[in-house]
Amino acid sequence: MELEIHYSGEWAALYVDGQLDPDTVGDSYHAEEKAFELLGVKQVHDSGFMRGQTQRSGVAQTLDEVSSYISERNDRLNEADLKRAEAERLLAEAKALES
Repeated sequence: MELEIHYSGEWAALYVDGQLDPDTVGDSYHAEEKAFELLGVKQVHDSGFMRGQTQRSGVAQTLDEVSSYISERNDRLNEADLKRAEAERLLAEAKALES
């Protein structure tokens, strides 16, 4: 399969094996998403690959690193939720003692 995306400003069109895919004419992201779909590209919209930082040098080098970071991040977020719930409980107790 041969894919070409032609751009003009924000407009784009995808040609598959020399033929226009009429559903992709318009904003360039339509053509790009269709091309990704045809190629079987998995798109993941999660910042886990950045590993909580903003530098190119800190980006995960492997998908295993991404997965590990996301798992650890989820554990930290769960622990933070538990601590918030405990803090709310303690504040409620403190308020009751003040009455």
